[in-house]
Amino acid sequence: MTIVTERPGTLDPTHVRDTMSMVPTSVAVVAGQSELTSDRAAMIVGSFVFISLDPCLVGFFIGHESSSWPQLNKATVLGISALASSQAQFCRKLGKKDADRFDDSFWIQGAYGAPLVAGAVAALECQIENVTPIGDHAFVLARVLGLNTGNAKDPLVFQNHEFAGLLPR
Repeated sequence: MTIVTERPGTLDPTHVRDTMSMVPTSVAVVAGQSELTSDRAAMIVGSFVFISLDPCLVGFFIGHESSSWPQLNKATVLGISALASSQAQFCRKLGKKDADRFDDSFWIQGAYGAPLVAGAVAALECQIENVTPIGDHAFVLARVLGLNTGNAKDPLVFQNHEFAGLLPR
C-alpha cells in the first residue's frame, strides 16, 4: 500500500514503523563499563553497521531518549556483540528496564576490558570516534580495537516485530 502525503514530513509514525519492520535488521548489544564508577550499562541496537576497513570503523544509532546511552558514552571501550539466533530470550531479557542485565552467565570480558555477550556470532571492542545528532537519534561512529567470531553461525535478526535466525531449521 502506498500512502501519499500532501507535504513532506507528515508521514504517520505507526505506518513508518510497520513498513520499516518488513526490513530485517541485525540485533546487537552495545555494552560498556565506566572506569570511574565501575557502573555497567547495556542496550540493544538494530542499526549496527560495518563502515570502513582502513581504518576499521563501525557505527550504530541511539535514540535521544535512551536511558543507557549516557552511561555507555562514559565507557573507555565499548563491547558490541552481534547476537546468535539462540539468544532471542536473552535479548528479550536485556530489553526489560528492570532486568538484571549483567547476570554473569551471559557475559565475558574482552581483551580490552569491554563486556561482551558469550556465544555471540561476532564480538567487537571499540572506542567512540564521533557522535553526530541526526533527527531523533544520534549516529555513533566507533573505531574497532579488536574483534572475533564466536562458534554460533546463525545470527539473530528482527523482522516484522519478531526475532528469527537466517539459517533454515
